[in-house]
Amino acid sequence: MDELPAELSAFALLLDAQPSPVRQVFHYCLCLMMVEAGKMELVETLPGDATPFCVFQTTAGETFSVPRPSISPEEEATLVATLRTLLEEEGLL
Repeated sequence: MDELPAELSAFALLLDAQPSPVRQVFHYCLCLMMVEAGKMELVETLPGDATPFCVFQTTAGETFSVPRPSISPEEEATLVATLRTLLEEEGLL
């Protein structure tokens, strides 16, 4: 695997140092951003032992799952709206 650029390596170290709930929200947020950008879709949500898991499929057909963090529907709606705004500002939508 190729090495990450210095900025991403520093960010990865910062993210790795965060508590599990913070990392879960970040991963979920990244997935939502990719859904908004049209790079993948949410296929289904499955029950888990402690938390549900969201199954995503990329436009290339790859599937993977991430735990769904404990956020309210209102928080998720705000998050999606913010992500959409950011993507629009960057010209990605």
